[in-house]
Amino acid sequence: MTPEFGHGPDGADLARLRTLDGAKWSRYDDDVIPAWVADMDFAPAPIAVEAIRSVIDRGDVGYNHLARLDLAAAFADWQKVHHDWSPDPSECVLFNDVLHAIEYTIWHCTEPGDGIVLLTPIYPPFIHAVESSGRRIIDCPLDPVDWSFDPEVLERVIDDRTRVVLWCNPHNPTGRVFSADEMNGLADVVARHDLIVISDEVWGDLVYPGEKHRPVALGPSELASRTVTISAVSKSFNLAGLRSAVAHLGHPAIRERFLAHPDHLRGAVNTLGAEAALACWRSGLPWLDELRAHLLSQRDHLDARLAAELPAVRFLPPQGTYLAWLDFRALELGPSPSKKLLHEGRVALSPGPDFGPRGEGFARLNFATSRVILDEILDRMMACLTNS
Repeated sequence: MTPEFGHGPDGADLARLRTLDGAKWSRYDDDVIPAWVADMDFAPAPIAVEAIRSVIDRGDVGYNHLARLDLAAAFADWQKVHHDWSPDPSECVLFNDVLHAIEYTIWHCTEPGDGIVLLTPIYPPFIHAVESSGRRIIDCPLDPVDWSFDPEVLERVIDDRTRVVLWCNPHNPTGRVFSADEMNGLADVVARHDLIVISDEVWGDLVYPGEKHRPVALGPSELASRTVTISAVSKSFNLAGLRSAVAHLGHPAIRERFLAHPDHLRGAVNTLGAEAALACWRSGLPWLDELRAHLLSQRDHLDARLAAELPAVRFLPPQGTYLAWLDFRALELGPSPSKKLLHEGRVALSPGPDFGPRGEGFARLNFATSRVILDEILDRMMACLTNS
């Protein structure tokens, strides 16, 4: 496996990327290299492109229900083969995307003023989802040494109106893949306090050697029976804009409540998104294996360069995802180091404070790009930070 996966006319090269209309490459001026939002710089898997092209070529863009009918079963098959979990397709509900499913569950399974646990620092839309719904954030900090989850911390921070733990595994932004012991600790607390778990597992396929993704619903029965598990092909296959996600409703009361609502309140999966997801879950493994090998090479290259050239920036290589959570606090750049990197280095990272107060002094770097572009990002960072 070479570090040039996805490079060339259809991949991660600047000439192609500068022509894109997506948020990642259109937000900043052309002299800025973006490494912020969690989109990969590679063209999507050919199997997904072929599925989309087939729909277009046959003009089948009307009210197509067949692909959507098959989506839950394809999700269940993928989970069984790759994650040792066998969800019942009849217990699955389709949504436009992962965040749609998370917010729908929050709105329909909690009340204003209820507490929702976030494992901080955390993906910014989780913060917005809680605050915009009138619910309260219950801050459960991960251990800043290794980003591990401590159930005793969860026990201390919850109160009598805490209703939900919003779980993210692999974790965004830290890249932590939670262990079986951590999951057992979670199970104990949520069972004793009758909490619901909303588990965002969209990163579950992007885990590095030596680690294993564990679906929450595969844990102890007292955990599985109170969990809503949400996933999609959006991260694994770079298809976030095609809008399709699957939620498995392990909690019988939640399932009953969801199914009592009119279907249209949950929206509808995009036909092209459904066809692409089916293709990826059925036949996308070879491309995904190549991607994972490239991302591992990128992660290790980033680690080596930072250790050799900028050791003041603390970096704990992620166990999953393609996100690097960088600690700049030793350089005393203020709460948002990304500002200096943008204005002086002309590289755009995700600002740490966006991930909550525990993100101050940090920034998140997306390394799902070519080696050439990653090195350009790092060269600019080194020049900016070592010459200041």
